[in-house]
Formats: sequence, structure tokens, C-alpha cells
Amino acid sequence: TYRDVNFGSNEDCELLARWYNDPEIKHLYSLFPNEESFSNEFTPEYFQRVGQTPPKGGPTRNLMVLADGAPIGHATFETDTPKLVTKIPHTAWIALAIGEEQHRRRGLGLRIATHLETLARESGAERVEIGVFEYNERALSFFTRLRYKEFTRQPGRVWWDGRMWAVVRLLKTL
Repeated sequence: TYRDVNFGSNEDCELLARWYNDPEIKHLYSLFPNEESFSNEFTPEYFQRVGQTPPKGGPTRNLMVLADGAPIGHATFETDTPKLVTKIPHTAWIALAIGEEQHRRRGLGLRIATHLETLARESGAERVEIGVFEYNERALSFFTRLRYKEFTRQPGRVWWDGRMWAVVRLLKTL
């Protein structure tokens, strides 16, 4: 199940900080433009500030992913956000991360992505755009199986493991 992230809650912001700093997955979902930025830590205060900043574009949801009522991950849904490359109206952006290790690689990604696509469709979105780092072969394979199609690569956009990598942009028509 899901609930909205409470950015005013220390507990939610501490969970997000722990997940986003997890060395096993940190490099998979945060865009670091250089080595120095990669070494920065996410703090609960950072997430509290994020929650206070009104999103640009259309509807946005920051969701806490729950398993048996306990938070295990974070999922976002945005429409017509400035981060889109396509700039086509009625386009959604989705992102997801399973923060708790014991829940990774258990098929939850499919459920979460399907839920986010449903939210996008219900908001009036006609397509979904995502960004995946080129070294994240598991995510690229996952989203390709979900019928996302690569439409561009942005070389040299993200730092990880001693070098710069491309961000792969994929698109799916709903």
C-alpha cells in the first residue's frame, strides 16, 4: 500500500535520508554531477526542505511505499515537471526506490511502477518519461520489459565509480 510522505515528520525524513545514503543503492537514483556531490550526505533536514518547496508543473505525489504497514520505499509521480526532456504537455515523470534491502528483487518494482502509471493515467497524462543511469542495467531491462522505449541519451551527466555516465531517457505511451 501507499501513503503520502509526511515531510514534517522526523521519522519519514530520517527514513528517506537513510535510504538515499545507502551505499548499495545511492548511485542508482540520485543524479550526482561530480565526485564531490556524490560524497555529500542527504540529511533529514534536506528532505524537510524538499517538502516545503512547492513543485513546479502539474500534480505531484511523494509516496511512502508500505509492506504490512511498514515503510519500505519511496515513489514519486509528477506531471509536466521541468525535469522532462520531452516538454510535451500531459507527460508524467515517475521514480521509485526500494529502501529496505530485504524487499528488493521481490517483484515490488512492478507493482509500484504499475501504480505510478495508474496515477499518471488518472491525472490525464498520456505518456510517462523516466531517466535511468546507463550503468543501471537492471533498471534499463526492467523498464524495457514494461514497454518503455529509449528516446535519447544525455552523455556525461552523472558521476559514479570514478567516471561520468549518460542518463538514458525512456518514454512510454499510456
